[in-house]
Amino acid sequence: MPNEALRSVSRGPTFGSRLSALRRTIVNLRQFDLNLLVALDVLLSERNVTRASERLFLSQPAMSGILARLRHSFQDELLVRVGRNLELTALAAELAAPVHDTVRQVEDLLNLRQPFAPEASRWSFRIAASDYVTFLLLGPLLKLLAERAPNISVRFFALEPTAGDRLAAGDIDFAILPAEFEPRLPSVPLFEDSWVCAVWSGHPHKAEQFTIDEFLAFPHLSFRLAGQDHGSIAETYLAEIGCERRIVASTESFATAPFLLRDAPLVTLVPRRLGERLREAANIRLVEAPFTVPRLREKLIWSPRYTASAAHTWIRERFVEVAQAL
Repeated sequence: MPNEALRSVSRGPTFGSRLSALRRTIVNLRQFDLNLLVALDVLLSERNVTRASERLFLSQPAMSGILARLRHSFQDELLVRVGRNLELTALAAELAAPVHDTVRQVEDLLNLRQPFAPEASRWSFRIAASDYVTFLLLGPLLKLLAERAPNISVRFFALEPTAGDRLAAGDIDFAILPAEFEPRLPSVPLFEDSWVCAVWSGHPHKAEQFTIDEFLAFPHLSFRLAGQDHGSIAETYLAEIGCERRIVASTESFATAPFLLRDAPLVTLVPRRLGERLREAANIRLVEAPFTVPRLREKLIWSPRYTASAAHTWIRERFVEVAQAL
């Protein structure tokens, strides 16, 4: 079974029972190509032939052929078209969990002391991160991978409150988030950043720094994490010190916030590196805040089961290398 296509996580107590159920589902396990389980796992996860082919480094026709073989083996359509999307059949929905667990278990077995050659290995890593972190790190990381590991790919996902659970479930390999979160998981610091106010270039405030009264007098654009009531580290700090702003709009995206300031007297707090890089494109000015906000400290976290993995160790070191270059 190809190591690079496999994903991962826990050795749960239900693995044996789920594997037994999977064996019963397949008419004749000895005649079944177990390599197809990798493709089945990805297909049931992505529900999209094109994305599944990209994750497995296959052509779309080859992936379609594998889906046809799986349909024949299971005597079920597995994925059916509903409108423009593919949806799981009832059998596919039942297979999803045991297939995923089986593939993760086999990956654990194959990864035991597995040598890793970045220049030749094929691997795909999935990372949850804010758009701000993706904006800063993805370009330099892709350049590094193109030079040293051309067959390794990365896929960034939006950062959600469930990042820790997704790591445990094997849905993602890493998460990059502020140091205040997920202290129970292995982590490594990546970089720090300070906070600065951003306003449209035509904003009526012209000084290089706000006073407290000036800061509170203008309407504010706020940042809110998806699915949570609190905002960024900066906004949490403002709430803790009793700084009551007049918030007239909010966004879940750091990277789009500067572009929303145009033609409006709004103020928002952004990480300084992001503000500096988007200053010209978003036509904004950066104004110093009237208080010292705790610095933003981003870290890379992962499941403890991967701490000794050679491939994961290598990519973790590359994240640190790219972050230090900032």
